[in-house]
Amino acid sequence: MEMRSDLSISGIGRSQGGSYSHVRTDGMAKINGDTDCISLDNNGTLTIEGALQSETVSVNGTATVEGALKANRMILDGMATIKEHAVCQELLTVNGRLSIGGRLDGEKVEVFGILKTRDDVQCELLSVHGGFSIDGLLNAGLIDVKMNMPCKAQEIGGESITVRRLKKISVIEQFVPVLSAKLQAHTIEGDEIYLEHTEAEIVRGNDVIIGKGCKIGRVEYKNQLTRDEDAQIGAAYQI
Repeated sequence: MEMRSDLSISGIGRSQGGSYSHVRTDGMAKINGDTDCISLDNNGTLTIEGALQSETVSVNGTATVEGALKANRMILDGMATIKEHAVCQELLTVNGRLSIGGRLDGEKVEVFGILKTRDDVQCELLSVHGGFSIDGLLNAGLIDVKMNMPCKAQEIGGESITVRRLKKISVIEQFVPVLSAKLQAHTIEGDEIYLEHTEAEIVRGNDVIIGKGCKIGRVEYKNQLTRDEDAQIGAAYQI
């Protein structure tokens, strides 16, 4: 069995990458190279000049991973940037802001803040209390979004999709629409769909509810379509 030592950095310090048991950083820390560990606990500012693989990752502060990230569980309280793709096999919880330069794959993703990716997001459950910006496809079995800031994705697909708004329109949003808490997507497709304050070209599903504040170009539904009197729909077809 491989023997691993612990790595601890306090204050301002740096270390080489490698295989460790437990990594703990307090202060300003830099790790040069790929890092493989059982757990990583960061309090402060951490930069990893390489990829990170760990069973658990806890960030309380800020962190930058220059390569890819692979973990079973990650809890972020603060801000983190992953320059390449990220995999969180069990749970990803974002209390703050997470930016990913590639795609995100996971099982359960919870966002209490902002998630940004430059590629697709694939997971079983996505729960959002805040906002997101996904440059590719968002695909999840269950999608539950409660917006209080802008959300956007190229395409959204899932079995159950619910999009609601957490707050009323503020004075700032009335004059600066880009800050408005709404969802923008080209295509939204699922079995059960409920949308509020959503702009999309195409919405396609079995049972579809288009709520208040929606602007939809085309709705295709199999079983039932319900629309709010405030919603704008260009065309609707039962298929």
